[in-house]
Amino acid sequence: MNLFLAFDFTNFVGRFHPILVHLPIGFLLLGILMEWYQRRGKTEKLSNLIAYAWLLGAIGGAFAAFCGWWLGETGLYFEDDLFLHRWAGILIVIISFIGWRLKKNHEQHSRTKHHVANFLILGLLLFEGHLGGNLTHGASYLFEYAPESVRNFMLDEKSEIVDLSKSDSVLVYKDLVKPILQQKCFACHNNEVQRGGLNMASIDSMLVGGNDGPALLAGNVIESELFRRVTLPQKNIKFMPPVGDPLTYDEIKILEWWIASGAVSDKKIADMEVAENVKPTLLRRYGLDTNPKPYYEMVNIAPLDSIEITNLEKNGFTVKMLGASNPLLDVSFSGDYLTSKQLKSLEPAAEHITWLSLAQTNITDEGLTTVAKFKNLTRLQLEKTNISNLGVAELTSLEHLETLNLYGTKVSNNCLPDIKKMESLKRVYLWQTDVTSNDAKALEEGSKTLEVIIGQR
Repeated sequence: MNLFLAFDFTNFVGRFHPILVHLPIGFLLLGILMEWYQRRGKTEKLSNLIAYAWLLGAIGGAFAAFCGWWLGETGLYFEDDLFLHRWAGILIVIISFIGWRLKKNHEQHSRTKHHVANFLILGLLLFEGHLGGNLTHGASYLFEYAPESVRNFMLDEKSEIVDLSKSDSVLVYKDLVKPILQQKCFACHNNEVQRGGLNMASIDSMLVGGNDGPALLAGNVIESELFRRVTLPQKNIKFMPPVGDPLTYDEIKILEWWIASGAVSDKKIADMEVAENVKPTLLRRYGLDTNPKPYYEMVNIAPLDSIEITNLEKNGFTVKMLGASNPLLDVSFSGDYLTSKQLKSLEPAAEHITWLSLAQTNITDEGLTTVAKFKNLTRLQLEKTNISNLGVAELTSLEHLETLNLYGTKVSNNCLPDIKKMESLKRVYLWQTDVTSNDAKALEEGSKTLEVIIGQR
């Protein structure tokens, strides 16, 4: 009970520090400005109000330092960060009292002594204010939006920066969760300071927990004490963090998702299932789009030479770029009779063709051996052609084929095992073929991603 009362008193007195700390700063600055104004006329006599301003600054500073000392005793701040701030504040109080004596008997001292006192207190106030800002807002607060060269120098930032816009390089705990805990929790729960017996410096220490048991229950958000504390009403005595900014909505969603996903330490976002209600948070907070993208949006190659595109067009193909920044091509044959020479003319563009339409042409099963070389092909239209099961077998080497249209072809149930081998295939059209509805349905049900569209014969 006594410990509880002592802790309560510490918080009560300590929280007056932010209220009191600005008043003495104002008095000291007022005294310095009044002195500089008076000395403009080269007078040696200074107003007594200047000494009183220094005295009020010293007394006010003493009260602020007293409350600040108790605020530091709450354990909400790192001791290494607190040490300089504490003693710089006490030094300001001492120099303020010295300055008061100096200004009170100003005629007995040279102007040099007055200038030294003025600039010394100004420098200490700036230094102390910077330290206080670091304690309240973090070490990067002042220079966070400075020019890059200044920010890197002042914050000693490492050159190795994780690109948080690419899911294949972002570790969920290290890059997303841990920075939140460092900012909001580590001041009270670290290797040196462990309020409530809890150390949050590592996942293992959180799983061990403190006086109230484990802070984390991997996979169990509701019963995880960490999540419960950060989502309590702020007036609740157990709400965390007790001072400073609470976790934002986005930070809570990331924490919730991480715990629900097993509180893993080494998984990347790309290796985890991202809940639908977390995707907007990742996009908003980090610019991280976790919605699956079609393969053709991820291919990075140089554009095809314009001479080759012109050659394709001369051979009867219509050629379109997928976009201004996408070098892949949408190619379709504009006639109905396709010669072997015309088909061979596609080979120089094999790496660039991602959508290909040979619908309603005389393409043969043998001709598909050429098409099978197009490694970036994602959509192939062969509807109303004479393609058979043998032709489908030729296409199994296309690792990125997502859509295959075999509507009105000569394929039968015998082609289904080959279609099943196409792991990236998401949609296949089998209308008006010899594939039966039951077998098509069985193929679809045996895959998590494939949609088989068969219609009615």
